[in-house]
Amino acid sequence: MIRRTIFALLVLSLIFSIQLVNAQDNGFTDTFDDPALPGWEHSPNAYVENGVLRIESGGFAAIGGVWNDFEMIVHARRIGDDDLAVRYSWRDESAYMLRVGMESIVLYRQVGDNLVEFGTTPQTVPPEEWFEILIFAAQGNHTIHINGEPVIQANDPDPLLEGGVGFLADDGVIVELEDVTLFPLGDEAPIEQPTDEPEETDPSVEAPQLGELTWVRTGGPPGGLGYDIRYNFDDPNIWYATDNFAGLHISVDNGLTWELSTTGIPPQSGPSGDQIPIFCLTIDPHNAQILWAGTDGTGNIYKSVDGGKTWEEKDNGVTLDYDQLSFRGFTVDPRSSDIVYAMGETTNGATGSIWEPKGGFIFKTTDGGENWQLLWDGGIPNSSLTRYMWIDPRDPNVLLVSTGIFDRGAVGQVPEEQVETNIDPFGGLGILKSIDGGQTWRELNEDNGLTSLYVGSLYMHPENPDILLAGTGHNVPDGALAHFKETGSSPLGVFRTEDGGESWIRVIAPSQDALGEVYSSVEFCPNHPEIAYAGSGGAVYRSEDAGLTWTQMAGGPQGWGPPGVVAGAPIDMQCDPRDPNRIFANNYQGGNFLSEDGGITWQNASQGYSGAQVITVVVDPTNAARVYAIGRSGVWRSDDGGTSWIGLRNVDDLQFWSPEWGGGAFDPSQPDRVLVGGEPIIEMQDDGTTWQAYQMPPNFGPFVGTVVFAPSDPLTVYAGPASHNTMVHSESFAGMGFARSDDGGISWEYAGGEQFENGPTLGIAVDPIDPQTVFAATQFGVFKSTNGGGQWTLVPGLPEGASHSVAINPDDPQQVFAGVDMIGFYLSQDGGNTWNQLVAGLEPNGSHRDIVFDPTNSQIVYVADLLSGVYRSEDGGQTWVKINTGLLNRAVTGLGISGDGLHLYVATNGAGVFRLDFNGEPPTPVEGIEPEQAIESQPEATPVEETEEETGGEPETLVQEGEGGANLPCVGGLIFPILFIVAFKSLGARSEKKRSC
Repeated sequence: MIRRTIFALLVLSLIFSIQLVNAQDNGFTDTFDDPALPGWEHSPNAYVENGVLRIESGGFAAIGGVWNDFEMIVHARRIGDDDLAVRYSWRDESAYMLRVGMESIVLYRQVGDNLVEFGTTPQTVPPEEWFEILIFAAQGNHTIHINGEPVIQANDPDPLLEGGVGFLADDGVIVELEDVTLFPLGDEAPIEQPTDEPEETDPSVEAPQLGELTWVRTGGPPGGLGYDIRYNFDDPNIWYATDNFAGLHISVDNGLTWELSTTGIPPQSGPSGDQIPIFCLTIDPHNAQILWAGTDGTGNIYKSVDGGKTWEEKDNGVTLDYDQLSFRGFTVDPRSSDIVYAMGETTNGATGSIWEPKGGFIFKTTDGGENWQLLWDGGIPNSSLTRYMWIDPRDPNVLLVSTGIFDRGAVGQVPEEQVETNIDPFGGLGILKSIDGGQTWRELNEDNGLTSLYVGSLYMHPENPDILLAGTGHNVPDGALAHFKETGSSPLGVFRTEDGGESWIRVIAPSQDALGEVYSSVEFCPNHPEIAYAGSGGAVYRSEDAGLTWTQMAGGPQGWGPPGVVAGAPIDMQCDPRDPNRIFANNYQGGNFLSEDGGITWQNASQGYSGAQVITVVVDPTNAARVYAIGRSGVWRSDDGGTSWIGLRNVDDLQFWSPEWGGGAFDPSQPDRVLVGGEPIIEMQDDGTTWQAYQMPPNFGPFVGTVVFAPSDPLTVYAGPASHNTMVHSESFAGMGFARSDDGGISWEYAGGEQFENGPTLGIAVDPIDPQTVFAATQFGVFKSTNGGGQWTLVPGLPEGASHSVAINPDDPQQVFAGVDMIGFYLSQDGGNTWNQLVAGLEPNGSHRDIVFDPTNSQIVYVADLLSGVYRSEDGGQTWVKINTGLLNRAVTGLGISGDGLHLYVATNGAGVFRLDFNGEPPTPVEGIEPEQAIESQPEATPVEETEEETGGEPETLVQEGEGGANLPCVGGLIFPILFIVAFKSLGARSEKKRSC
């Protein structure tokens, strides 16, 4: 296929050259009614026959003019076994080419003689079947749909120039085109200065048609499952960050803003299949243009030779007999770029438990990734995952490999049913060491001084390979934590060796107030190795003597991070090689954060990079640019339509320590008042700067997943519970209870019957006229109450199954919509007594997560499907159209629409928030706040200072543990603001014992 592609491009460039003229003003449509083919250049064997453009073998046809950002829809078919090709942005020296063939669909990028596979999918279309191609190309983003389904999504950080559009038939195929339509995409309108007057639409300016609209990826809020953070050795202004949901992002401005860069890495995971699960990334120390990246769960390795702009799969020989294979790290041999090691994790029968045993492996290539050989397979349950490998540069046969991480099981742990009560459930493997290049291995463990064998982070001193730091720990269950408190000691900590790992001493140990502290990252600064950092979910530490003694720089009862943000677990830290005070932390809870003062204060450095699992998005009904995003990385507000985000976390009260939130709603009687669902209900006012917590009734929880005001009586509020896994996954269910408030959300009472005792409530709809009539979408179906939750009945006529969504037409209380998970979407015209399934335009077997009505026209309805994206109906739900162009992640969990109906926001599982502007213009920013100042407008962080009253004495500097295991003096007062580490019952907080990331 590659040879045919190059030949076709060369031939076409030689015999057909379009004079490039500006012709992208009014678009182009041809249904081939005119045999003269006006506006086309074509070969002699391309002609119109019976209203169809027929291109015989080896022929071509091309549309005149220049096309830059556009959307193209083509109805075509292939007759024969070879490929149909579409070429666009075509000039003599460059083009993009989409090839639809018997074996795959591939998008290429060609510059001169260099042809790079840009995106691929094994999906194809049988010969002689008519099919629809949709190509969306704008500002380097490319989305290819076949028959309405996205099959390729790619980003070119260095977009080709505008050019022509053409169609080619390979030698063994005839191509037929029924019609071709191109829509030019205009530049986004400039932001106008805000005024006190409402927005007005100029009637002389025609709004874009629905097919011309594309979703805006806001790149926020921060969140996701961050993993590695790296810099380019040749140019430290270039940084790379990976995320298990959002893939790989590159920054070229020293880590301040980020762009997606996954060209050549296809979407391959997540509910909708759109996530790009890049876990790990390594830069070749011999050639900084060579990068290695590995995926989570799918067992793929990708290599870039152009600094991360494009990628090629390089995993020949990677085979293991397990259900899932994840890569956790790469190490390049100091002798050669061709010798690379790949470490990772194997899984069988994943249950989602953090105590599920995992296996580990090491692969090796000696030919630059063309072939891989298995070097070590520890097996399940006899080993532990592997992540970091360090090679002694003095003797490259000496290898040290870290094993384990804080949320995975390992060899030696107790059976899972005993984990919560056992005082020592952990097990673990420790560090593997080989002195013969990996032919044989031995374990470094308790006998070598490591008291915790889950070594999530390992770092070698850049100048003395005998010195290494190890960050250790595992989430601590209740029984073990009680034992730690009883004995006053914990095995977790940061360890240091001076003899290549043969003996270790603990240099940081958990304080008495935080005996479950997990140390998830350690780091030496590359050009200032006397400076070292260590991080946990609760604190950041710094050493100025190569890790011998340590000082806590940030953290305390509220954790660490930028103002208003719960940082999560720093899974990787990286010093700027030019400045040891400049340190990045990429976080397991999501978000990339930066300190420029040695770890004392932190700022958000995630603009454009988001893997956030957002559960709810709510739009200010009076201001389309103000939006709140609520989810697993906290509560965030944007005042400029999602361009920038402000973290909203009040730390004055310790009950607000959780970073994970669920439902949210504006008070219709007080637009500056928002209720947000966490473990309690949180009332936010004054733009989120004033918080008040209101406790939920007993037998309700674990979190408030949905909260809804009664439209006719804002004092009546309903709330439903769910776990966070329930809110973002399609097959997970946990939660109990149902609650009602009669005073606007201040006090709450239980309002659920036995139907709500053992399952979550996932959607609520209140009658627009009668606040006592309410529908609840639950794990066990849709229920209705006509007395405010006093009694409930299962609505008749719906299939048996879970429901995530229910909504009532605000202008017709008899019209009710509901989704039945994995079965269908339904409409009742009589208040829920009878139902009809809606099928026209909807994908079957969806997981419908949210329903909203256009506030200006209730016949316009939107529904979000976790599996296939967003749909719009303009006839009250009778027919539906997908509106997914530009929506890179179709796993939509929530919808929010502006009061004027012109701006639709979506919350996604793994890509943050997207926005669709039906008027073709972004919403006007909030008055008084410039978009670029939103993050910086947060209160300035201050150094952490612990008072005598807080700690019982002066802050202490950490020192290493002495001989004989003497107790280690530590800075006290650490409490971890992340659910998966530890609970402090003295503060009334609750632990979530199992969590699937």
